[in-house]
Amino acid sequence: MHINNDFQRNSNISHVFGTVWNNSEISRIDIARKLELYRSTVSNIIGTLLENNVICEGERGSVTEKGGRKPVFLSINKAFGCIIGIELQTNIFTVVALTFDGKQIFSMQDETPLNESLIASPEESFLFIMDHIVEKIIPEIEKLPVPPLGICIGLPGIVDIDKGIIIRSDPFSLKSFKYAESLGKRYGLPLFMENDAKCCAWLQCALHNDAGKRDFLCVLAKDYQENERLDYPGNYKNGIGVGLSISMNGRVMHGHNYAIGEYISRTWSRNKKGQTGLPEAVLNTIVTSEDSYKEWLIDLFSTLTMFVPLLEPKAIFMHGQPAVRKNIITNVIRKEIPQFDDVVERCGSEFIIMDENQYEIAQGAALMFLQKMFEIPDLEGTVSYSHISWDDLFALQRKSGEKLFHGGR
Repeated sequence: MHINNDFQRNSNISHVFGTVWNNSEISRIDIARKLELYRSTVSNIIGTLLENNVICEGERGSVTEKGGRKPVFLSINKAFGCIIGIELQTNIFTVVALTFDGKQIFSMQDETPLNESLIASPEESFLFIMDHIVEKIIPEIEKLPVPPLGICIGLPGIVDIDKGIIIRSDPFSLKSFKYAESLGKRYGLPLFMENDAKCCAWLQCALHNDAGKRDFLCVLAKDYQENERLDYPGNYKNGIGVGLSISMNGRVMHGHNYAIGEYISRTWSRNKKGQTGLPEAVLNTIVTSEDSYKEWLIDLFSTLTMFVPLLEPKAIFMHGQPAVRKNIITNVIRKEIPQFDDVVERCGSEFIIMDENQYEIAQGAALMFLQKMFEIPDLEGTVSYSHISWDDLFALQRKSGEKLFHGGR
């Protein structure tokens, strides 16, 4: 197979950038060793990244026993730019800005704008929502010390991240919505989207970039009892929505239909609304009744028990539940579903309830953008919509003195 120079160059830049991103204070020689590249190749790539202000040089290390020059430690230049991550639900939206080294420098949460006259036109309604959110956050983003270089949005639904299509989002009544065409250049910055549960996986990939927890399962369980806008056919309005996401060897899995992680419990049947077969009396009171919540937990973890030996994850991360429920969750598993603990132990896995974090999906969305920068392009030349080339990124950053981020209307 012929591999052109552009592919090789972009692959090498992605490799080196990812290595520096995941290993702060690393030297050129250590990068060459880790990636098994010639030192001259690494030096050329480092030169490109330094010239374009993506990385910066720091302190010098100690001379080795063999002598020679002191190694210069490299790190990501946080002043290079920031990525805007947005979690979009029908009732609220959450925004963060992460510098290029992954540090959060801004956050906010507000009510999702609604135009009732557009409810019958889902795509127009969605554009209205996006336009008003962008208009609201622009003044805040303009105050930041670093320029915005991209936007990534996490939302409920099945998202084809490679073609830029929302295949289906029931909460927003969207089907086969080509957001790349409608929104890709609407605000002056690259704009990507991802399923909200998969944003949790992108977050965990960034937190656990070592080899120890690169295979994992994320469980996103979000209360929607108070969301009056979740009124669509096939949905049971009360209860807790569940989405799953999977990482294998540090890669977030999507599947050929991009529907990996669409959850239904073992009790669900085709004539039931929602994701479980639990009685309406239970679903109506999951948030208000501890007994109903326990019944829902039993249903959830009885289902998850079957996933653990199938996937053999090193960790199962649970996201989205309030901190006050942590003890209830662990007690119900211990007393009512001990087989879950048994299977987790047998597979050498670990169950971790994540601390409550209202920004986690927005953070995961922004981290998806960053981690796609060190993902190696397809050898067959297939370019994912959710991947910006290094030359395009360099050009975008050079224009950062101009007003790139703007409203869409």
